Amino acid sequence: MKVRPADPLTSLRVSPYARVVALLATLTMIFWPVASVSAPGATRSASAEETAAAPVPSVTRPILQETFTLSGSIGSGVSRVVRLQRYHDGDWQAVQRQVVATSGQYSFTVVQSSWRTRWRVLAPGIEDRGQDWPERVTEPRTLFGQPQAVTTSMPRSVRAGSAVRITLFAAPARPGRVLTLQRDSGRGWTKVADLTSDATGHATYAFRTRDVGKTRFRTVVREHHGAPAFAGPTAAVYAIGSRPVGVMAWRGDSLNYPENTLDAFRSAVRQRADFIEMDFQPTADGEWVLLHDDDFRRTTDVETRFPDRRTASPREFTLAEVQSLDAGSWMAPQFRGVRVPTIEETFDAIETAERLHGHRVRLVVELKGESAAEMGALYRKVVSLRPGWVSRTGHDDKAIFMSFEASHFDFPGAERTGMEKVAVKDEPDPADVHDGAFAQVHIHTRLLDAALVDRYRRQGAEVGTWPAVGTASVLRAAVAGVDYVTTDDVASARKALLQR
Repeated sequence: MKVRPADPLTSLRVSPYARVVALLATLTMIFWPVASVSAPGATRSASAEETAAAPVPSVTRPILQETFTLSGSIGSGVSRVVRLQRYHDGDWQAVQRQVVATSGQYSFTVVQSSWRTRWRVLAPGIEDRGQDWPERVTEPRTLFGQPQAVTTSMPRSVRAGSAVRITLFAAPARPGRVLTLQRDSGRGWTKVADLTSDATGHATYAFRTRDVGKTRFRTVVREHHGAPAFAGPTAAVYAIGSRPVGVMAWRGDSLNYPENTLDAFRSAVRQRADFIEMDFQPTADGEWVLLHDDDFRRTTDVETRFPDRRTASPREFTLAEVQSLDAGSWMAPQFRGVRVPTIEETFDAIETAERLHGHRVRLVVELKGESAAEMGALYRKVVSLRPGWVSRTGHDDKAIFMSFEASHFDFPGAERTGMEKVAVKDEPDPADVHDGAFAQVHIHTRLLDAALVDRYRRQGAEVGTWPAVGTASVLRAAVAGVDYVTTDDVASARKALLQR
């Protein structure tokens, strides 16, 4: 008997489950095109919710309480009522309604009444002329209320009688919003001008100063589409006189370098200071080193190097011990290894810097001492090192001498030196400042006023102040009429005082 080979297709073993899946796939391919085509005139189902783009605000950053519009399209084809909804307390609540035309365009006027608002527009499903129009809802739009920011900016100082350019700014920007510039008259705020802001929120005004002094300004924004009027912080300009005000570097350029060090003094010369103030104290072996405090703790590593003498004055250390201290790390790591300089090193470094930068400075040599004898010794040391720095006239000397104690100038023979002296005052009593006795009087800034400056000047002294820390302090001193300011920031002081 001849056996026929099996048909490879019919011989496959197919499971009942696979046969059912194949049948369903075949039926889908046959009938799907017919089912997916709507017959002409068929009605639209109203059961499905359709979405539209979120409403668009007329301002992207609404100010709190500002009125603006939300607009968009809910979809075209039929005129119907739409509702503006706001999300509140966990639910969407209708706040406005309007009838839209067949274009579906809507526009609602709203108020940004809180820091955060969330909006959407809903069009309920309707039947119109036998056709069902499904419910449509927009994507939600979340808006965050913006606080108002108002500033007034200008140069910190100008020459008295010149004009100052004042820039007013309000944010968020609203082109055309009225900005009012006001000036403090001393009896209240008075209007200077009403200005209109540009597209960036700015407006400018040129104000001409008159007398020497300080003038305060502020900007007030008018009410705008419900956003309330708002006054910004004050800003001030100082009108300074034409008489130059000198800058004294306080312990050198002590803002950028460790105080009373060679780098601080070199930098002060480079920044064209008029004076450099420096503090001297004697060592146990009769040398002179620079130190402001009564001991080395604040500005050196003495507590590590000499813990048993950590509170001792320089008078209990030899020069070698003093110069073994690290006088830079306390300020920043890059100054590690900086030494406490001697008087000789200091004078040499300053002279070298003067030649390098083509600028002459005067030195205010302050004794942080205990007696008139120490002042006499310091004076003789300076004269021995630089005889030409001290004259017998006591006028415009290269080196002038300063102390908190007037009695320190009463060393034997002091009356024959003609040394130029500086008195330091932290109390408002000039009784011991006699005509011609002191070339300069150094007043603490907390005591400074124009009347006190004039009082000392009538006694024949130039008047300086310390510490003028920050631009405002420098300018307050300038309008008070001082001859120089003592500051740790020479560059900023020169800029504020309009020095070139």
